[in-house]
Amino acid sequence: MNIVRSFALIAVASIAAACSSTPSKPAAPPAPPPAPAINVAGNWVITVDSQFGSQDAKMSVKQEGTNLSGTMESPQGSMGYTGTLVGNNIKFGFSFNAQGTDLKIDYAGTTDGTTMNGKVIIGTFGEGTFKGKRQ
Repeated sequence: MNIVRSFALIAVASIAAACSSTPSKPAAPPAPPPAPAINVAGNWVITVDSQFGSQDAKMSVKQEGTNLSGTMESPQGSMGYTGTLVGNNIKFGFSFNAQGTDLKIDYAGTTDGTTMNGKVIIGTFGEGTFKGKRQ
């Protein structure tokens, strides 16, 4: 009996030792850091091409999270605007009175942080395209 107990004790000890020395699974590699959010804050030149021709405007951008605000300066004057940036999708716009007519201008496009491009809707007068370049 003592021999059987001894073998049983040795077997249990061997199994316990084997379990404690088995290497654990390697930890999963750390997740890569999230892609940096696009930052469009700063000064831009926006070129609009429409049925009215091509026109440049200077645009200053303030960014707080996904919210954008700032001013656009063109030969028609300086206008404040608001907008959003979600991922690489940018939208902004403003309203102004053009010779007695209220006019809403809306921009929608994409950006990589140094350039932007997309479509501009010029109230009921139609639409065009825009391109922007960071200064």
